[in-house]
Amino acid sequence: MEEIDNIAEEEVAIAKRPERHHRKPDEGKGVLFILRQVFNVLFMVVGVIGAYLYFKGNDAMGIVVFVIAMAFKMAECALRIKK
Repeated sequence: MEEIDNIAEEEVAIAKRPERHHRKPDEGKGVLFILRQVFNVLFMVVGVIGAYLYFKGNDAMGIVVFVIAMAFKMAECALRIKK
């Protein structure tokens, strides 16, 4: 019976919910965070403009604008890696 209790305790210990790893609300609001958010907004806006141009019939200009949008996204990813 004691062996069953030990196994049950081990299972409870294994099945325990992991602690949350979320940041506190005041963490992460530094300059890099704000700069990353700016790059994300630029990526989205320029991407929508590129999609509009692409589907309106100017394929080459739409692709160029998409490439510019991807440059903003790559800059944001570089800042994320730097962190």
